[in-house]
Amino acid sequence: MSDTTSNLLGSINWNIQTFVNDVETISKLMLSSRDVQNFLSYDKNDFKKIYDLQNATRNLIVNISNNKSYIRYVYVGSEQRELIITNQWDRFTYDHIYQAVSRSKWYRQVGGMGGRGLWLNSDEVRLVKNSPDLLLYGKRLNNLDTLEPIGMLIISIDRRVFDEMFKDITNAENGHLMILDQNQVIFYNSRTADLQQIPQKELNLLYDLPERGTRIDTINGERYVVTFDTNPGTRWKVVSMIPYSNINSEVVLIRNVTLTLTLVAFLLAAYGSYLISKRITKQLTLLSSVARKAAKREEIEGILFEEKDEIGKIGNQFLRTFRTNSELSDKLIEAKLKEKEAELHALQSQINPHFLYNTLNSIYLMAERIGAKNISKMAMSLSNFFKLSLNNGDYITTVCNEIDQVKNYLEIQNVRYNGKFEVDIDIEPGIEQIRMLKLLIQPLVENAIFHGIELKEDKGNIAIRGRREGETLVFEVEDDGVGFDTGVIRPRGYALRNIQERIQLHYGQDRGISIDSVPGAGTKVTLEIGIID
Repeated sequence: MSDTTSNLLGSINWNIQTFVNDVETISKLMLSSRDVQNFLSYDKNDFKKIYDLQNATRNLIVNISNNKSYIRYVYVGSEQRELIITNQWDRFTYDHIYQAVSRSKWYRQVGGMGGRGLWLNSDEVRLVKNSPDLLLYGKRLNNLDTLEPIGMLIISIDRRVFDEMFKDITNAENGHLMILDQNQVIFYNSRTADLQQIPQKELNLLYDLPERGTRIDTINGERYVVTFDTNPGTRWKVVSMIPYSNINSEVVLIRNVTLTLTLVAFLLAAYGSYLISKRITKQLTLLSSVARKAAKREEIEGILFEEKDEIGKIGNQFLRTFRTNSELSDKLIEAKLKEKEAELHALQSQINPHFLYNTLNSIYLMAERIGAKNISKMAMSLSNFFKLSLNNGDYITTVCNEIDQVKNYLEIQNVRYNGKFEVDIDIEPGIEQIRMLKLLIQPLVENAIFHGIELKEDKGNIAIRGRREGETLVFEVEDDGVGFDTGVIRPRGYALRNIQERIQLHYGQDRGISIDSVPGAGTKVTLEIGIID
């Protein structure tokens, strides 16, 4: 309330200063007028000249009064002559005004102002008979050339100008508004009429207020919130007095409204909570039942949540997730079984009776033709091959072990085919210890020998390459055998299908083998697998 009222007083002060500046501008205009100067200082007995000067001065005052509705009368006078122009309802004036005014206390005060104006009440200087209580502004007029006093100027202001000035400014809480100047009340609004009965002692408290601030005082038996500010130009004090009871009544009203709204809000909240909790409880009970069935891995059929709220959406998502997980669990069990089966077939395919027979036959023939050295070498290669194939029962090996197994296999086959092919192995350094599924490269080499090099009349070549590309291991087995047309013949070998299934089960569907073959030129098989952490 104090801040609001202070802002109000700031607006009032601005209006007062604008009004005061307007009155002072009028007085300066009168002072600077040569007609007024000549009218007051002309000292000859030329009646016509005096009459002309009086008319010129009258015209100036009339023009000013017509443009300023708040002016009741304007007086200019000296010891020699004087002139007062009043509004139409102020017809009767006193005679010899200058002699009466010159004997007043106000005249002595304005004489010491150095040409500046002075505000006063009309009860100190009354120029018009039966006039209401007016506000006067007076100043001494000096000769512009000699600066000697030549007379006085009095402008009467109708106090209702303040009512008009403040009509658009609403004083908070129907409070009282006063304008004070030292020991006199310049203006009070209509609601302040009862303050005229304020004891002089308490009225003096208002006169002695500091320049600005807010305080709570008891005046004429009633508590008021008194907010005050001082106009910097006129030094008038603008005082707002708001009855404390009015502010308190607002507090009581706000309290009652707040309590009523709180009670209504509580009742609405309680009813709304009941409806919401009922809906949520129903959905939560159903969700709890579904969760218990899911924990026991029971079938969940014929249950559907209403998706009007988040619980329903979560419940239906839970059902979809549960059914998806059940399907994935079944697929995982099936994949594990296939993986074990593929691993078993892969191991069995390496222990091929035909392969063992040919190998042992080769060992026998060598023993007949040459000596024990080659037999020992072949037997050692066969032993190493079986050792690396078994890998202590682990289906994960390293790139180094996988290549060693291929080398042992190639030594055995090269002896069997009497050096019919040459092998070039190029493995990128640094990938030897990366872990991978076992028995992936050897079946590809075996296919290159049986289906490529063996059917070729002359000697052949096999290239084995391995490298890392990001998170992928790439192996290539390339031969220059007879090749085939991939558009006509589709590879259906069990070994290739076995490898493809194992790779996709372990590394994902985006991994596997690809075959590129040209009839009469050879075949290249590319193997792509992931990297095992």
